[in-house]
Parts: sequence; structure tokens; C-alpha cells
Amino acid sequence: MRVALINPNRYLEPPVIPLGIEYLAHYLERERHEIRVIDLAFADDPEAALGEALRDFDPQVAGFSLRNLDTSLFYDNVFLLDTSAALISACRDACEARVVVGGSALLAGPREVMDYLDCDFAVYGPGELAFPALLRDLERGAAPPRLRDGWSHSFDAAEVPRRGRWVDYAPYLSRRGIAGFATQVGCLGKCSFCIEACLPWKPRRPRAVVEELAVLREQGCEELHLCDCEFNQDLDTAKELLRQMQETRLGLSWSLYMKPLPHDAKLFRMLAAAGAASVTLSVDSHSLAAGAYSLADLGSFIALARQEGIRVAVDLLVGFPGDKREGLRGLFDFLREVGPDTVGVSAGIRVFKYTQLGKVMRENAPPEGTLEGEDPDYVRPVYFSLLTLEDCRELAGGDPLFRIEGLERRSNYERLS
Repeated sequence: MRVALINPNRYLEPPVIPLGIEYLAHYLERERHEIRVIDLAFADDPEAALGEALRDFDPQVAGFSLRNLDTSLFYDNVFLLDTSAALISACRDACEARVVVGGSALLAGPREVMDYLDCDFAVYGPGELAFPALLRDLERGAAPPRLRDGWSHSFDAAEVPRRGRWVDYAPYLSRRGIAGFATQVGCLGKCSFCIEACLPWKPRRPRAVVEELAVLREQGCEELHLCDCEFNQDLDTAKELLRQMQETRLGLSWSLYMKPLPHDAKLFRMLAAAGAASVTLSVDSHSLAAGAYSLADLGSFIALARQEGIRVAVDLLVGFPGDKREGLRGLFDFLREVGPDTVGVSAGIRVFKYTQLGKVMRENAPPEGTLEGEDPDYVRPVYFSLLTLEDCRELAGGDPLFRIEGLERRSNYERLS
């Protein structure tokens, strides 16, 4: 089939190379589909550019990759789905292709996002095998369900996707973007507020990851960002990948996200040897209060990273129902003491329909704080706010270590570079 893969993401702070489209294009080409990638990130008139490309290619299926619903920031929030909706409308005007959406934005509620965009089909979860399965159904004239479960299809752990062929990296790299890669899908965590919590976890084969990195290195990508939600889901898996990365001596510098646990000294030695330059450590006051990890765990993490020359940015999410001012003050004081390189403070909690926190808030409004935004499906931004901007500034005490997220548009790897 003729399949157009479309990147509608035009949020450029910084621009993000559409990794999912690159992976998906490889799998579709493997099954001998005719592929065209239409990247609208830098188009002056995206609707016109899309229409022209579609009329030229005349696809039978148009797949839109949706990275986020919004920028996930309480301050200076940008809602992104309306841009995608306008582009889907332009797609329907330009051709008769079936419209399929996929990507991490659907984790917020696959049917809700699908209905908001009025598309024909949606793939929820990994699309590498689920999207080709949908195309096979369409080719034989079947009537597949509108929603395809990508988690039941997953991906081939040993596959090495071809990179750099489908997307022009140059405009991204010239505008503060860097290339990304992934080593796993899913999450073993149980964070009450997170749409990725408890999703089926599956790692890629370390050798496949290393071979992909070698391809990127050959193309001149020396600085990379890991796109996993959290790298240290499983220590043995992480260490085996790092061992193989170190053995190849690719000369890469890369940044990654991690959670406080699990970790040990050997993990940080191996990260440094494999070229990890900076880590974003995800911390939230709700998990601390629930005992998922302790302040001592945070201190150990930061100290071991510093010992190996790895810079640490803390993503700090606070202001949950039940948070107490003195407890938060103690957390801020502790971070001052242990001294990561920077702390990005977010005090608005994005509420999603199907998270544990979202279900609680839908049934019982918290006695303190406010909900800002109205949408029964929680597709458009709804935030719980316990702390004001002045509260956050008072807790930070003017210390430049702390940055309130949303007041500037810079990523952690930029802050640490």
C-alpha cells in the first residue's frame, strides 16, 4: 500500500526529531509498502505543504504521529492537538486516504483522543507491528476495529531500524535539536499521576541498540538523547546494554532520564564509561510520601553521579493533594544540601482521565487546591494546583539552583550543556 507518515509536531522548543516515524517507516518498508514521510515541523504553511505532498503521492493510508497532547507545563501551556486536527482536515481535503493516528499522546485516553481528532483508526501503544497488521486487514478488505492495541503486538526486540533515511536531521540539529534513540517501551513504575505507569515493559536487545547507535555515529550524530521514559527499569538489563556500548567505543555523548531506584555505584561507573554526560532524575513529592524512595536514595543517586562526572538535573513535581508546606520546604532544603546541577520545579499536576490520581479526582474533589481547565475527557489540559507561583518562588528562596518550569523554554540537556 502507499502509506504517508506525517509529523504534525510543530513545537520547536527545542524541535524533536520524530523517532517513532523513523522506526515505523523501517517496519513498513520491511513489508514492502511504499512509504513517504511528510515532516511538517519547519513548514511555513503546513496545511498547504501537506496538501501538496498528499496530492502528489496519493496515499491509501495517512498515519499521523502524535507525540504529546500539550507541553505538559502548567505555566505557558501550549495545547497541540488542535494543530493536528487542522492537518487531518487538510489531509481529508487533499486525498481519500484512511487516517490513522498513533503515538504517545494516545496514552492519555486512546478513544478520547481518537474521537477528538475524528480519525478513522488509532494505534494505541507500539506501532511497529500493530500498524502493519492494520494495513494487512485493510488490504484484504476486512473491517478492523477503530482502535488497535499495539501492546499486544509490540515490536521485534532484535530488529535494527534504519535511521537517517526518512527524516532530514539538518534543520533539527541547527535549531538546538539532537537525535534520539530508544532501548525499551513501557514502564514498571506505578506513579499515580503518570499515563505511562504500569504499561507492559519490554526492552530491545542490547546488540540491536548498539548497531543503531553505530549508524547514527556514522551520520555524524555524536550527541544523543535517550527517549525511554526511565532508563533504569531493570539494573541487569541496563548494565548489559552499557557494557556493550562501552565495548564498541563509539565516542558518543548522551543524556537520559532515570528514576531514583534502582541504582548502585557500578551503574554510574558504567554510564560514565558508555558516554552518559547528564541525567534527568524524576522526583515527585507524592512518591516520596508514599515511600517509593527516600531522601537518602536521592542523595545517594546525586552523589554517585557526581563522583563519575555525570551532571544531574532534577525534574521536581510538587503540589499534590495532601502535600504540606513544611514537608516541601524540607525537600527544597535537602536538594540545596545535596546539590544537583539544576532543579526544574513543576507545581501544576496534569490530570488525566485514566490515571489513579485522575480517577480519584473525578470521584472526589480534593479539599484543598483548585482544578483549572474543563474537559470531561481530560484531553484538553486540566491541572490541579495546590501551590501558587509565589508559593514556588518562596520555597525556592531566590536560589538559582531552582527554575520554575514554563517560565523559560529550555530543555534539561540544554541547561546542562
